Amino acid sequence: MSKPRSAYREFPNVSKLLEEKIFRKRKELKISQTVLAERAGLTRNCIQQMECHEHLPLPSTMFKLIRAFHFSQEEAAEFWIEIENAYNQDRRLQETNFKPLDMPPD
Repeated sequence: MSKPRSAYREFPNVSKLLEEKIFRKRKELKISQTVLAERAGLTRNCIQQMECHEHLPLPSTMFKLIRAFHFSQEEAAEFWIEIENAYNQDRRLQETNFKPLDMPPD
């Protein structure tokens, strides 16, 4: 039975950005999830779950990935700005899709 990809459903913009900046970078470098995990001080399972959009990484995990990929200061700064923008887009999406329950009159 496959697991729901809730991170992608709830945060599509953040998920897409992570895929473009982090997951594709691993493939460009032709390193395995295990090698990336070792470089970042994470588990392979953690990398796999992020790449399958099962969960979003914590900021501390993203710092480890940035270091593991040797992002320049400029690349890292750009990444954080893009993450913040994507997160804000997702929050607005969630707010517009929120449908409050009708409250009965007092």
